[in-house]
Amino acid sequence: MSDRELGDVGTKFVYENEHVKVWDLVLEPGQASPWHHHAMNYLFIITEPGTLRAELDDGTSSEREYKLGEVVMGQNNAVHRVINTGSARYSNTIIELKN
Repeated sequence: MSDRELGDVGTKFVYENEHVKVWDLVLEPGQASPWHHHAMNYLFIITEPGTLRAELDDGTSSEREYKLGEVVMGQNNAVHRVINTGSARYSNTIIELKN
């Protein structure tokens, strides 16, 4: 695990029960999420499209454009953050799956 100080996986906690934990992530242009870690399998649904750069704790990064309504399976156990590299607000809903 990383030596970084880690934050929440989203910008707003929404809901939790015995099966799921749900977050919203909203990033203005140029804004980054905190470095964070997903301990559970998760997926996210794009609610405002845009372009994000994902930076991993190992120093690698990638950039991708996300379309409205797209559903993406995330990679658990990776320490990372995302940065909105687009010119408009970006948002998604993150659903962590409890096993």
